[in-house]
Amino acid sequence: MSGQILTQKLKRNGWPDDEAAAMLDESLLEYSTGIFDDDVENTVWQEWRLDGKIVKRGAHVTLKKNVAAEAVAAMFS
Repeated sequence: MSGQILTQKLKRNGWPDDEAAAMLDESLLEYSTGIFDDDVENTVWQEWRLDGKIVKRGAHVTLKKNVAAEAVAAMFS
């Protein structure tokens, strides 16, 4: 199934709410990616758009610190 993306066309992205999910050829879509990196997290995101409307979005977040463990450790000091 390489080269195709299953899309859920969402009303909030400007698609009609009665239109069913569809398979689109990936070559019809505009692909973009980006990175957000700071002291706490590293986030990589991807978007696929058709006619300027998002049809698929994905993100992967990696925490650099264990925020919960640091909060618990602070209670003991």
